[in-house]
Amino acid sequence: MAIDITYTALVYAAHYTAKIVPIVAIGIFVTSFAVNTGLMKKFDWLTSPLASIAKIHTISAMSVVTCTFSTTAGYSILVDGLKEKIIPEREVIATTMISSFPSILSHLFTFFIPVVIPLLGFTTGSIYVCIVGLVSFLKSCIGVILARLWMKDGRFSQNAQISGSDPADSATPANSTNPHNPHGSRAPDGRSASKKSAEGTYKLLRRIVPTMFITLFLVSVAFELNFFESFSAVIDPITRILGLESEVALITATAVVNSYAGIILAGSLLSEGAITAKGVLIALLLGNVVTLSARSAKHSLPLHVSLFGPRLGSKTVAINAAATFAIDALFIAVLLVV
Repeated sequence: MAIDITYTALVYAAHYTAKIVPIVAIGIFVTSFAVNTGLMKKFDWLTSPLASIAKIHTISAMSVVTCTFSTTAGYSILVDGLKEKIIPEREVIATTMISSFPSILSHLFTFFIPVVIPLLGFTTGSIYVCIVGLVSFLKSCIGVILARLWMKDGRFSQNAQISGSDPADSATPANSTNPHNPHGSRAPDGRSASKKSAEGTYKLLRRIVPTMFITLFLVSVAFELNFFESFSAVIDPITRILGLESEVALITATAVVNSYAGIILAGSLLSEGAITAKGVLIALLLGNVVTLSARSAKHSLPLHVSLFGPRLGSKTVAINAAATFAIDALFIAVLLVV
């Protein structure tokens, strides 16, 4: 038994680490290269307005924009600023919340439009996608509000630049002179910038990879021991108390196990007339609420801990999860009364 659990956890940790580390590495390398060669300044037209509105650093704004294409790469961008103490911990938390809506946009053409809408039907599917998008948008708005409250003292300049030194070198001050450009001369050439960026990326990965693997292993062991199974047990009593169709509990329980399967089942029952569109929406949102803790532990926690460290990583996951839970619960309450 113990051997089987250990083997399964090791395979899961190795697989997920191998899958996610290349994305993290690319995100760190590209960010470092863009800073070292001055390419980051070319995105000022996009990042400056966001940085100004939310009172965050332009590096944080770049992270938000990058999350539109890859959440992992976007979060990786924050590592440089955090290590060089340009970006405070509170700004990291706020930035991850602001990134919620861009992150949803990254799945719009890969999941929501080609999968969710055809399975649930155009009307119900579109409504569900709009609700998910609105939940993320409200969460991003909360992130902007928190950033403005936390950064209102102006101690952290939006225009400060990451130095040209190693992104893994936390001892480098934020306003230090670029060693490749001590007299304000031209930026280093591509080969020099690539070498320095690669060295910095390697140093960061030496810290990130072991932490990620260990966290994934421990989480997988918890799942194998059915640590999170108790969350599924609350579904039936909730649906009975709320007076919902029995199919709602079935869809929610299926979505707890696999989100794709939950959507497929919901579409099937909806097409047969066994459940209303309102019931489908409540069931899928309820599935999000019930599985939130499990999904945060299995997917979000390992990534955040490996990038930001155990304390800040776990705090970031907890705050994001709490915000998502509250907004999802609010939408479920609205659907129940309409």
